[in-house]
This record gives sequence, structure tokens and C-alpha cells, in this order.
Amino acid sequence: MTGLFITATDTEVGKTVITGAIAAALKARGLNVAVMKPVASGGVYNSAGNLISEDADFLMQAALIPEEARSLVNPVCLEPALTPAVAAQVSGVVIAVDELLVAYRTLAATHDIVLVEGVGGITAPIWENVLVADLMKALGLPALIVARPNLGTINHTVLTAAYAQALQLEVAGIVINKWEQQDTVLQSSNLAYIEQLTQLPIIGRFPYDPAIAEHAGLHERLAYLAEKHLDMQTIAAIVGEKQNEY
Repeated sequence: MTGLFITATDTEVGKTVITGAIAAALKARGLNVAVMKPVASGGVYNSAGNLISEDADFLMQAALIPEEARSLVNPVCLEPALTPAVAAQVSGVVIAVDELLVAYRTLAATHDIVLVEGVGGITAPIWENVLVADLMKALGLPALIVARPNLGTINHTVLTAAYAQALQLEVAGIVINKWEQQDTVLQSSNLAYIEQLTQLPIIGRFPYDPAIAEHAGLHERLAYLAEKHLDMQTIAAIVGEKQNEY
């Protein structure tokens, strides 16, 4: 079993879209792919009255995961739109990292690949004295950093990469999300500085696609976009070569 952890420089950068796109593309290549959003806040109630994560819902649709797997895909869903540690405290919920690892291992035992999406950025607090980075270290998966193309992204991306590397986390590369197809000096110069300062490969420049929000034909659309705009050969090699200790 192999896997990949997808983190980002901030919240709302596009981890979910990139995770879903990679999942869809690998699934289309014939691999048995699981997705996981261990902790999510900002949950909403669906028509059945169940609190769900819309991010987890998106990932499940992208990877064609059945509803009955939701509790493994997203073990902890919190309603307050706050950082998970605070959302859990407000909700009276205890987040046990060991239980998240059990859910991961359960998915890993029955799938070729598990793609794990973080929450917020790498230093987002999950629970008391537990950051996303701690979960990454516990899982032992190589990571992709999702970053923006716009002003400010150099600082955010370089600091995220440096923090991860200081903790001896393996960062496999960077994906730039919401890339404008009409390239600009801002985008291209940001990209050049990010590569120079992090010494990490840029594994893709993924465009904003309004069709994704419609969720119609989501799996097929995401798989197509991933193959076109991400270096799927490199990503497939990463998940194919890195064995998880579990």
C-alpha cells in the first residue's frame, strides 16, 4: 500500500480539488484508490439530517467511493467553521489521533493507494498540542504542497516547505492551483522564485474550472484535468515507490 498527503499553504487554496483530481486520474488508470479527510470543520447537515463534510463529499464523488465508507473517509466532522482544535472544544468533541490512524490503516488494508487531505495549512491545530504536521509525521506519507499563483504565494509556500523540511517531513513537490491559462509576469515570476527558494519540483499548474463546482461528470472531468495539467507520471511514481510503514 502506498499513499500521499496533500497539504497547502493556507485554507481555501484548493487541497480538495487537487486531491480529488489525483484520485480520479489514478482511479482511471486502474488503481484501487481511497481518499481520506481525517478531520473537517465547517460541516453541514444533508437532507437526511446527518452532519457531513462537503470536502469529504467531493472527494468521495471524485474517487467513486460509496456512501457506506464515509466514516472512514472522514472520521471527524465538526460543525463550527473554526480551526479543528477550537471547533472540537466548542462542540465538546475529543479528537483522538490514534483513532484517525486506525481509520487510515483500515483504508490502507483494502486499497492500493490512500490519498489523505489535510485541513487548513501544515500548522493548523487538530487537537491540543497536535498540528497537521504531527499527523503527517505519524502517517509517514510523502507530501504535496498546494499553493496559490498570486501575490504573497512566494512567502507562504517557501515557509510551508521550510517548516515541513525542518520537521524532516518528505515533501515530494508543489502544485500551483487556480493557475490562469493566460500566463502573467506575476505568475511566472512567483513560480520561478518558489522553485529556486524551495528546491522542490513544480508537479503541476492546475487551472480554475467552473465546471467542477457543478459536480456533473465530476470523476471524468477531474481525471481529464489531472492528466492534462498535473505531472501524473511523477505522482504515480511517488505513490508507487513510497511504502508506508503500516
